[in-house]
Amino acid sequence: MKKLLLFILITFLFGQLKAQTRLIEFPGKVSYVTAQNIYVRFDGTNNIQVGDTVFVRRNQQVQPLLIVESKSSLSCVGKPLNGIEVSMGDEVFAHIAVPEKKAVEVAKEKLPSKMNQQKVVKQPATQEENLFREKIYGRISASSYSSFSKATTSNSTRLRYNLSLKADHINNSCFSADVYTTFTHLANDWTAVQGNLFNALKIYSFALKYEPGKQSQVWLGRKINLKLASIGAIDGLQYETGLKNFRFGAVVGFRPDYKDYSLNTKLLEYGGYVSHEYKTETGSVQTSLAVFEQENSGKTDRRFAYFQHSNSLLKNLFFFVSSEIDLYKLQNGIPTNTISLTSLYTSLRFRVSRRLSFYASYDNRKNVIYYETFKSLVDQLLTNANRQGVQLRVRVRPAKFMMVGLTGGYRMRDNDIRPTKTLNGFASFSHIPWINASATCTANILHTSYVDGTILGVRFYKDLLNGKIYTSLGYRHVNYDFLSSTNSMFQHLGEVDVTWRILKKLSLSANYEGTFEKTTNYNRIYLNLTKRF
Repeated sequence: MKKLLLFILITFLFGQLKAQTRLIEFPGKVSYVTAQNIYVRFDGTNNIQVGDTVFVRRNQQVQPLLIVESKSSLSCVGKPLNGIEVSMGDEVFAHIAVPEKKAVEVAKEKLPSKMNQQKVVKQPATQEENLFREKIYGRISASSYSSFSKATTSNSTRLRYNLSLKADHINNSCFSADVYTTFTHLANDWTAVQGNLFNALKIYSFALKYEPGKQSQVWLGRKINLKLASIGAIDGLQYETGLKNFRFGAVVGFRPDYKDYSLNTKLLEYGGYVSHEYKTETGSVQTSLAVFEQENSGKTDRRFAYFQHSNSLLKNLFFFVSSEIDLYKLQNGIPTNTISLTSLYTSLRFRVSRRLSFYASYDNRKNVIYYETFKSLVDQLLTNANRQGVQLRVRVRPAKFMMVGLTGGYRMRDNDIRPTKTLNGFASFSHIPWINASATCTANILHTSYVDGTILGVRFYKDLLNGKIYTSLGYRHVNYDFLSSTNSMFQHLGEVDVTWRILKKLSLSANYEGTFEKTTNYNRIYLNLTKRF
């Protein structure tokens, strides 16, 4: 597998050296902002890949805003990199590489619609060309994650291979494909793989789409439906059609096995949904409702309804709510149809001005299960403490180059010994004189049922060689006191990131994180080579 991966990478690299490409700006706009993520809308995302950087201009300087973590046909989402404040409608851009002879064409195609009408004259395309135009893109990557310390003999290196492929309208037909899969194993250790292939192989998406018309589509295989994202991946058949502002869909399939994410035909599920979207010049409103039945070995495991609503019709105000309502449960072994609210998330964001904004949310959703994560213990505890409960946030821009934010959280569950309280603050500086870099200072305070802790940190960001090399340097001071024992965790964490854009579609990144305690040190090194195509 290593030799095959190396051959593929070399082949792509050789092809890249032969092709003359040009890097152009691909404009977009911020469509939605939450406490954790920023959503950006483009005219299309065919030329943008997961792992790409989205930029924003501040004070006549280009600054990285986010790394794309996932995308749809028109939108991308990712976590903010350095605390830059953005609002709905703010202009951003991504860099895309296109053949030199087509660079002018692509640039013209992505101009705003009014400019297209005034300055660009295009030959009219037939309906078939608009519907069935082949676009194939993706990425392949190889990475290693090493953890080692003198204090333990369980030093290890994990190797990870990733393939992401999106093929729209293959050979200009009505068929498309979507693939996202990883293969992870310990170096020189195939025991777990031999015992069960799916201990290493994770298939997150593997589906074929058929479009019988402009309004309808059919998916076959494993696919996450963005209108039913909370349900997760579905192994089976999904159908969707539309009429004006309405979309209707039906799903039948299986839930992936919760142990190894493989196919499990005992976990049957089926249901349907309807959604409505309305847009105006000031904003949009979207509402969707779904009803699902999930079984386990032929018996009803769960029957529930899912509701989602987003609204940005009022200027500078955005409202979002999603919930799950169970419609079935067993009482003394007897099936009962009942109504019970089991999941609720709602958020409200109000932008007073470009310098001041407020945000409030309530999260009572289930805990997230990670099949793959590189989070350290410190980050896991911080994430779990901050995700659920009530959150209030304020962000202020006291100067053009400075942004300050403060977030407070509160959560009290029935089985908690005491409430969970969190306080998180940051100060971001977009331009530091003399070194031409940006920086973010952070402070996190948490009190939970099992730990009291503080985390203080600072991180610097800098672009080198006109964006070919992107670097960051960070330090965090951690002090955790565990309430169930007299043990404490006192750590110094240092981190260095370097990303080198070798070619337009080939990049190499390296990350080192060191954890320094009083008696011992721990080291983690992450290397990644990515080729886009």
